[in-house]
Amino acid sequence: ALADLAGHPILQGVPTQDFRVFGSLYKNDPLASTAAPLMVGHIQGSDALEPVAWTHQRPGGGRVFYTSLGHPKTFELPAFQRLLHNATYWAASLPIPAPRD
Repeated sequence: ALADLAGHPILQGVPTQDFRVFGSLYKNDPLASTAAPLMVGHIQGSDALEPVAWTHQRPGGGRVFYTSLGHPKTFELPAFQRLLHNATYWAASLPIPAPRD
């Protein structure tokens, strides 16, 4: 499930429904007040949500992206690859290229 920042450039071309990955859900809550959550996750059968991807912008302009996702099989998923691709461009303050078919 996506947090309120669904329009964030990092999420461009990333599916907004059923973003399913492999591995465990880490406890990351509470985030620092300066963090902007992008994605939250939950374990099937549970209503508890945990942030799984967020950004932080430093006062001097530096950009940070973090995700707790990273099971080896998750890296095979096109949606996760797109998330990392976008995040890399965003963190470098570069325009994010449109997804290729």
